[in-house]
Amino acid sequence: MFSSTAPSKQMSLGDEINYITASLHHELNMIIMSRLPLGLKNSKAFHEGLTSFSIIYSTFEASLDFHIRSSTTPSRTRTILEQIYIPAIHRASAFEKDLNKYTPESEKDELSKSTPARSYVASHVQRVTTERPHALLAYCHCLYMALFAGGQHIKAAISRSTIRKLALQPHQIVPEDAKTAPGIGLFTFDGRSTKEELELRQKLRDGLRRAEELLTPKERSEVLAEACEVFKLTRRLVDELDGICGTTSNVLLATKQYTESESSAAPLETTAARRSIRWNRRVETVVKGFVCVSLMVGYLVYLNVKPVGETLALDGEHNAI
Repeated sequence: MFSSTAPSKQMSLGDEINYITASLHHELNMIIMSRLPLGLKNSKAFHEGLTSFSIIYSTFEASLDFHIRSSTTPSRTRTILEQIYIPAIHRASAFEKDLNKYTPESEKDELSKSTPARSYVASHVQRVTTERPHALLAYCHCLYMALFAGGQHIKAAISRSTIRKLALQPHQIVPEDAKTAPGIGLFTFDGRSTKEELELRQKLRDGLRRAEELLTPKERSEVLAEACEVFKLTRRLVDELDGICGTTSNVLLATKQYTESESSAAPLETTAARRSIRWNRRVETVVKGFVCVSLMVGYLVYLNVKPVGETLALDGEHNAI
């Protein structure tokens, strides 16, 4: 049985998932972001990437829909899943629209259909979520939160790439259709504003908190274990894409070096940031202390100087009386 290495203090389920998958998440993120430029330059490569990722989303969403709607689902299980059942964030249809919009008719016959990794991922998700429906909590948290966070960086990169290809002059205005570039529907939640997207994100977090209160310790442990599998499954898909898209050894070497440099730099950046924060706080404390001392000195001078005149005046008045 899976055992979390998180601190003894009880974390929320979402926080604990983030904690135990941190290294897997960081490694996968570096690999995906380093390969993104390849997809932006090659529509076939980008389509293959969308196809691979659509497998994991469409499979777990189909399983979630089944358990919610099926009369054979135990009421307790349905209650758990209802907490994180938010149709507005489901991505299967968005993937389908992006795939249809992005792929030229001339290239559709050249695209890979079923592949070993895609088949393995679909089979794994179907089996696990059938045997342990509560494992769907792991898929919802990991895969939807990825779209709300890092997915927005990918969306921005795709938009910039599309606009750059137009080679517009400084005086030209970006066409409206370019702002909805093929491939970004996945990261757009039915035209919702940023504020509304944040509300969806919070709704998912709140739902996960309610759901975790209904889990047994064993079920919670199984959700945590499957969260790690989500990242491993995604990595399997990405590794296969290197073969499908013909990623060269030189590119892989550059990617490896990039990943290693980012991995080693991350702790240093974090340390530097913390030092900067501590230094700024010290400077702020010194400045505040200096201001306080200055005010105190000024006030003491005021007490020692001005009251003398006032005292003399009062003495004069007293003597006059």
